[in-house]
Amino acid sequence: MMTWMELCDPSLTHRKMALNDNKAGMEGLNRDKINKIIMESSKGSRFYENELKKEQQVNQRIERMMLQKAHITEQQLSKAQAQVEKMTSDLERGRDLSRVIVHVDMDAFYAAVETRDCPDLMDKPMAVGSMSMLSTSNYHARKFGVRAAMPGFIAKKLCPNLVIVPTNFDKYRVVSAEVREVFADYDPHFLPMSLDEAYLDISDHLEQRRGWPEALRTHRLHTNNTGTARGIEVEGLSPVLFENSPSSSPCLQDAAGGEVEVFGTCAEEAVREMRFRIEQKTSLTASAGIAPNMMLAKVCSDKNKPNGQYRLPSNRQAVIDFIQDLPVRKISGIGKVTEKMLGALGITSCSHLGQEMALLALLFSETSWHHFLHISMGLGSTHIERDGERKSMSTERTFGEMGALEEQFSLCKELCQDLALDLQKEALKAKTVTLKLKNVNFEVKTRAWTLPCAVATTEELFAVAKDLLKTEIDNVSPQPLRLRLMGVRVSSFASADDKKPLQKSIVGFLHKKQTDSTETDISMSALTASDKITHEPSAHASTSSCCSTVPESGTDSLTCPVCFREVNTTELTVFNRHIDQCLSGVTMGQNNHTDTELERGPCVCEEEVEKEITGGKREEGPKEKGSKLLSRCVLDSVGLRLDSTNISLSTVGLNPVCLNTCPNGDVSIHRANTLKVSSQSDPHVRVCLLSPGGPRPMTTPKPESRDHRGPALTCPVCQETQDTNDLTLFNRHVDLCLNQEVLHELGGLASVDRTTHTAPPAAHKGPCFRNVLFTE
Repeated sequence: MMTWMELCDPSLTHRKMALNDNKAGMEGLNRDKINKIIMESSKGSRFYENELKKEQQVNQRIERMMLQKAHITEQQLSKAQAQVEKMTSDLERGRDLSRVIVHVDMDAFYAAVETRDCPDLMDKPMAVGSMSMLSTSNYHARKFGVRAAMPGFIAKKLCPNLVIVPTNFDKYRVVSAEVREVFADYDPHFLPMSLDEAYLDISDHLEQRRGWPEALRTHRLHTNNTGTARGIEVEGLSPVLFENSPSSSPCLQDAAGGEVEVFGTCAEEAVREMRFRIEQKTSLTASAGIAPNMMLAKVCSDKNKPNGQYRLPSNRQAVIDFIQDLPVRKISGIGKVTEKMLGALGITSCSHLGQEMALLALLFSETSWHHFLHISMGLGSTHIERDGERKSMSTERTFGEMGALEEQFSLCKELCQDLALDLQKEALKAKTVTLKLKNVNFEVKTRAWTLPCAVATTEELFAVAKDLLKTEIDNVSPQPLRLRLMGVRVSSFASADDKKPLQKSIVGFLHKKQTDSTETDISMSALTASDKITHEPSAHASTSSCCSTVPESGTDSLTCPVCFREVNTTELTVFNRHIDQCLSGVTMGQNNHTDTELERGPCVCEEEVEKEITGGKREEGPKEKGSKLLSRCVLDSVGLRLDSTNISLSTVGLNPVCLNTCPNGDVSIHRANTLKVSSQSDPHVRVCLLSPGGPRPMTTPKPESRDHRGPALTCPVCQETQDTNDLTLFNRHVDLCLNQEVLHELGGLASVDRTTHTAPPAAHKGPCFRNVLFTE
């Protein structure tokens, strides 16, 4: 095994660029010969220089890691080992072997599609991509060391007869959609990872499958136009379908003389059937892995490639045995950089990970060593994230050198068009647009811009991406911007909450849903409005602003929240006028009460007022109920509880808001230190209780002595000094002052006069607030 000093030797930099033969179809190749060709083809190129720079950065990371290792003490190792053992025990208790997870990967997908559509390529080494970069290669080309993510010019040196076919993603998407139709029959919520692979949880399907009759598990073997049965080996394409499959069953003859295939009920048979149907539908083969979790299923799908499948039994010992001798590079998520860093520590297999876990816990981040521990135990996700929240969406293109501005802007717009279509399909909008650029020196730059509102159309995306591209062009001016890759990504998607209005519109709860509308429905609607007001004090919620939502189709009437009568219109302007008339119909009259009456509580006061108005015979009508409920809702919205007890602002440490009726019909605001009621009316200040039967004027509030135990707090809105040093109560008072105008509009009051009045002194107990309509 090479030491870490040898691994960091600059003369061995080519090892990072050397052949990675972990890909299916590349086993047993002459690595030394291939690596020599790669080095000779790369040396002196921009690609080589960029790889050399990245290699030096990795070597520096390894040097720092080894220095850190040299200073680790035995005590630190013991403590880390105890932490690892505890976590291992916890993970073992949570091991889940109950699910059947399948990872399906199409074999050389892009190349297979091109070969299917052009049979002349069948016996030739071919790859899909360009001279700059390859997307994939067929199994003939892989025998020469040609693989995906390799520059085409290097691939040509490895295989001079290589045929490079340009990509055609529109064609690949169509075929991918056909494959996904088959996936959906086994797991409607499968998780696609790309056009050619997906994860499925077939546990539920297997439960149903056990009860299926043989007819549902029988499929006819179709033949193509040439008369060759799909699934029978065609020279140079792939092995015989299901060859060496332990559960393969011979083809049978049906009544019509055609060949049929009958599949069993176990997991292997279900996956074999799935692959059979994919091949029959698309003429393409797929490989699959069956395991208790996603990580193991991914590894298993590569076990018998191409055109094969492998199942790992769902028991702990089988999982541990399978993972022990597995090279770390076989695990998804461990790339060549991590492989090299682990190799510097002498870790090459998953069993080594478990043995050196305490050391890894000290050298790597918590996230990294937790991941390593899961790998060493053969643990992975058993829950396929169905309809998980998407974080971003992107598209990019790799190409030869591009320096013309027209071409760059044209490509940028094309990428935005593709992205806009994807956004439209998923009904998404995004706020952040990111432009990714890779220049001819293989330097990657990303530039992002976050908008105040979400966008989704081609024009909106291109407007942002174009500006970002212009910035990069200006940065290198007067030299041209020479690119080899461009991509556009969107993120910060508008959430469901962003798409919905922040407060429920009047139309939303005024449509007649049930004839027995309850008090609770209205209270919740008012509370929703108050939540909006609390977070946006400067916003004014009016009837017209709340009604921006278009009424639902088919609804020809709206229900007034004041009088509870149906208004035969869907025009919001007409409906708003009706509400204004109802609200302005609440008049103020004269009706004095004594201290004793007010102290008896809100219920008593209301009963007596009703008796005065109706003589004790008439019940409340819908208009009266509406007015009462509306005022109660407003009280709820400013934080006052409505119950059977008396409520005074002095109880909660707030100065009251007093309503004065002005000669012109406006209402002015007066605040006193406390709200007290006496039997003598004051001509300067009155607080009116709004009730269905008219107002009940309250007498002049008079201040009590202040508590000087703490510093005095003065409201920045009304400039009144408060009788409390409790910041919670003081903040509640400030909120009340800030939102006066909003509640005036909700109550239909014409205007607010913020003039501060001086309250004559008085000393009486707090009043009943059952039907007081407070304005914020």
